[in-house]
Amino acid sequence: MDLRCAVWARTEDVDPIGTAGSYAGFLGVDWRRPWPRDLSEVEALSPLVAATAERGFRLQGLLPVDGAKTARVVLYQAGPGSGFDAYRRSEAECAPDEVVAAALDLLGRDPAAATGAPPGADVLVCTHGRRDICCGSRGTALLGEVDEAGALSEATRLWATTHTGGHRFAPNAIVLPEGTVWGFLDAGRLRRIVRREGPADDLLPHYRGCAGLGSPALQALERAVLAEVGWDLFDRRRTGTELGGGRVRLDVAGPDGAVRAWEAVVEVGRMLPVPDCGQPVTAAKKTEAELVVTDLRPTV
Repeated sequence: MDLRCAVWARTEDVDPIGTAGSYAGFLGVDWRRPWPRDLSEVEALSPLVAATAERGFRLQGLLPVDGAKTARVVLYQAGPGSGFDAYRRSEAECAPDEVVAAALDLLGRDPAAATGAPPGADVLVCTHGRRDICCGSRGTALLGEVDEAGALSEATRLWATTHTGGHRFAPNAIVLPEGTVWGFLDAGRLRRIVRREGPADDLLPHYRGCAGLGSPALQALERAVLAEVGWDLFDRRRTGTELGGGRVRLDVAGPDGAVRAWEAVVEVGRMLPVPDCGQPVTAAKKTEAELVVTDLRPTV
């Protein structure tokens, strides 16, 4: 039987933390299938590919699950200053043939015009089968499970999306505006994540990290802090610092303005292949390190 990368990753108990990527923002554009292996192959989108790369944003093709007739463009961008608490959202509706123009218009606006606290959330589930079979099959199945079980939460919009990275962790989802990325999902886990229901402890092995933090090591430290603090951490401004020698620091601002901080050492654990679906593990062209957090301690 052909190897399926997500089955292999679960069998090997691969830890996904630190694989979320780091982005100054996300630009989602309503772009109907078929999707090529990479959106950069769509000639009409080349202005957006260039513009998002220049700004350090990630471009995502979107397909609304709610069946909206008009096309939508959604821009999430990090706020000013150091640290991260959430992306700010701007949005436009347009005709399907005006998506690129509408997206360029959003990118050209003053970031200060973006809303700081958009109502609800956007949940992007990777269903990009041409990029990876596991994403196409498992992501699509997850959307079906969620549809059968009902809405994730009030005012939450669900989208099928193009490649989010980490196909071996399928099904994958990005939750915005908080910028968290999750893998190995099912409908129940995704609903708990969006609603922040119950303790986060058993969901930690599904957390790939926050895309608003600047490095895999900081994402790994943040997960360790999440285990101690709980869901409220995602509402706090977090500022990460690389101290050298594998030691990292996360400063977390509280609602009263007081800052708590944690430091830890983030080490490389296993070096694992990144296999492609249908190919032997030995044929993998890339490897990736699992991260291990040690010596976690509060400093303030």
